[in-house]
Amino acid sequence: MEATLPRPAWYSSDDEDSGAEDAIEEDGTEMRAPQERRSLVHVYTICVCIGFALNLAASCPVPWMRAAQGGRTYGVWRATGGGAADLEVTAIHDCSNEKQYWQAAGAFSVLATFFAAGAVISGIFLSVGRGHIGVSLALGFYGMAQSLVSWALAAALFHHYRCGKGTYSSFARLDAGFALALVACALHLVGTAVLFVHFATYYTKSVHFGKPHAYRFLFVALLVVVMLFWCVGSAYTQWHRTFPLVKVRVTMWHVEVYDRASRLSTFLGRREYGSTIFIARMKVVAGFNIMSLIFAGLALFTAMAACFNHKQRRNSNILAVIAWLTSFISWIVLLVVRHRPIGTVAVAAGESFWYDLGYNGIPTGVANGQISYKGYAMGDGFALIVTGWALLLVATVINCVIP
Repeated sequence: MEATLPRPAWYSSDDEDSGAEDAIEEDGTEMRAPQERRSLVHVYTICVCIGFALNLAASCPVPWMRAAQGGRTYGVWRATGGGAADLEVTAIHDCSNEKQYWQAAGAFSVLATFFAAGAVISGIFLSVGRGHIGVSLALGFYGMAQSLVSWALAAALFHHYRCGKGTYSSFARLDAGFALALVACALHLVGTAVLFVHFATYYTKSVHFGKPHAYRFLFVALLVVVMLFWCVGSAYTQWHRTFPLVKVRVTMWHVEVYDRASRLSTFLGRREYGSTIFIARMKVVAGFNIMSLIFAGLALFTAMAACFNHKQRRNSNILAVIAWLTSFISWIVLLVVRHRPIGTVAVAAGESFWYDLGYNGIPTGVANGQISYKGYAMGDGFALIVTGWALLLVATVINCVIP
């Protein structure tokens, strides 16, 4: 009867109302902040503001370690005081491990400062009803992660050997910079968690926002492990060989010649080989490895969304497949470099000290000189990259077959 009787213009049935509401909900989750109940957003903004200030302070020339006697301080940029001359980190030549740890801690501290600054700006926009909560969550998470890495590097260096000079823990204690990085990491973590609670509590959910699926959280966890393997693998040794006097380690970025007697390392860049083919191939390896990390990171974000919104599962699978393919190209090219001799110019006797000793694989100084890695064994870095690649394949297949 309702369909045949005349109705005023303002009249609508329950079915029509629910249909309109469904159409609105199908547009997706509203990512702008609700007009009320922004107390948790304010907490997030305060946390990242304080965290930014601490990250900025930790990135300045403040002491991260202090000697128990003499008062000499050690930071991510230089060592000062204690009656000795100032020593820049870049001027450390007697221990490559120590130099790299300090440089990496300083770099990640600066990155944490930049991400924290972005989180502050994003939090202010959210507090006034603007901005995007997804961006705020990402910036808060990355600020926390970079702070954690810089703190972990300093903690590892504190207990790590320094080429026969003894550990810092044997004569020094941790100081302000270390504490600043740790507290900043905790604040970013708290702020990000609070903002996620705000999102889960108050934001409009799409009709596609279903019950969380445990297997999709497994996919997220596997992606994190894959990215960790690839990050560590890209920095570690791809292949190596031990000779009577030295041990040679080849990475994507350089060649390390470790003197077994003095326990000192000499780092030679890719250009030291003087081979355009070698340089080009290693650039391809590094480039595709970076691309695989980027696509894996994008797949991670969409996989996190797919834990609740099934429409994002297809996107996460596509991005994971692209990451898998780029990683495959990366390690295949590595195998080509490892097993195929490079260079057309024969190295004559007397032109290279290492060549005369029979130590192949070390730059000879001869332009386009022949390079061979015969006798080298694959290293941990290569194993981690291939393991991550295989793990991503398994994770993607699992994510595809989830109902």
